Amino acid sequence: MTYIRSDKKIWKYAGTIWYVNGTGGNDSNSGTDPDEALATIGQAVTNASAGDAIVTYASTYAEAVDLNKNALEFHPEIGTIIAPASGTPLTISANYCKVQCPGGSLRINPGANETGVLITGVWAYVSDVRVFGNSSADIGFHVGSAADNTNGDGSVLTNCRCSSPLIAAFKIQANKVKLEDCCTGGESGDSSIGFWITPDASGVTDKVRLKDCGSQGHESGGFVVDAGCTNGGIESCYSGGGDGKSTDADNAFVWSNFHYDRIKYKSITFTATGGVGGAGTNYNLFKVTGTVRVSNIFGHVTTVLPATSTVPNLELYSSNASVDITYAAGGPDISGAVVDAVLKRLEPAGEPLLFSNPDSTPAITESSNYRDPHVPAILTKDDAADTYIQLQLSAALASGAMHWHVEWEAVTDDGFLEPA
Repeated sequence: MTYIRSDKKIWKYAGTIWYVNGTGGNDSNSGTDPDEALATIGQAVTNASAGDAIVTYASTYAEAVDLNKNALEFHPEIGTIIAPASGTPLTISANYCKVQCPGGSLRINPGANETGVLITGVWAYVSDVRVFGNSSADIGFHVGSAADNTNGDGSVLTNCRCSSPLIAAFKIQANKVKLEDCCTGGESGDSSIGFWITPDASGVTDKVRLKDCGSQGHESGGFVVDAGCTNGGIESCYSGGGDGKSTDADNAFVWSNFHYDRIKYKSITFTATGGVGGAGTNYNLFKVTGTVRVSNIFGHVTTVLPATSTVPNLELYSSNASVDITYAAGGPDISGAVVDAVLKRLEPAGEPLLFSNPDSTPAITESSNYRDPHVPAILTKDDAADTYIQLQLSAALASGAMHWHVEWEAVTDDGFLEPA
């Protein structure tokens, strides 16, 4: 009887097990015993037959690996790193292959503009794999291709992660693919996508399922479903922390219990020449796309304001026009406001911001005219120019800082709000 490890009876295995040790192996060894381990994964693949398994010991393997034998299993020990100088580190081109590192992760280090893991065989099962994009690799995981409409079909990815790709963390271009408990984080300036579902060579990608997956920091969108993708489901997934808007071009996916940042934040530091245009009086807080509903917006002082008389108000601003969200006339003078002083919109458009300043006293922010503490406002972007929620001051402040909060939700399909 054959076991995955000769010293520990983990499970019986019908095929041949090939052992690889990147620090102590030799490709001239038999490879079928831990004491006769091979040096490279590629040699193990060459030696293997369909239905065999490969076990690697913790080491860095500077080779591009292609699992090109059907039903081949790959069991990397935790601490295994695949980091070739060029090429795709891990390709699964055969069918019914399995990659699994229970209780750890196989680390993939792709080179510049490479893909970390490429799956073109059908019914691949991949779990516990992490791709380090490092703002250098293009794609973390690519399931399928634009060249063949059967590549990657039926693949399952579980507990896989990708950090900092340039284009996309997970690119799904195959049918009946499932991702569960996968996550990714992008970097500012990379203009990447977290989970990108796009058509295969036939022009259609069908029945993709994502469950308990999360994206953060992908400026081009956390979850992007292109036109031609049908019958999909996105369940209990989340997007935020710098993600751009998640989109579904044909509204063909079910988005069940999907979460995104409904409260956004923006910190501003006042200077005499800061803000928009260098005058020190106008500061863009949040950028508006499409139409959004804002139900709650307020700012609190985080660094004491100077003793300069100035009255604030909020405008929906574009380079073409400015529309009142609040009104400057009759507004509060915030000169010398202390830390935790609050500016709050509690009234309809055209009414001033309310102000409370706990300077040697407790303070209450309350409207004496309107009892609803969250009077909503529907804000629509100028169709010809970028549009912002802008803080305007009647006089510039040379110092001080505030932290602003806004609670929002989309009204139109393209509705989105983000820090400016």
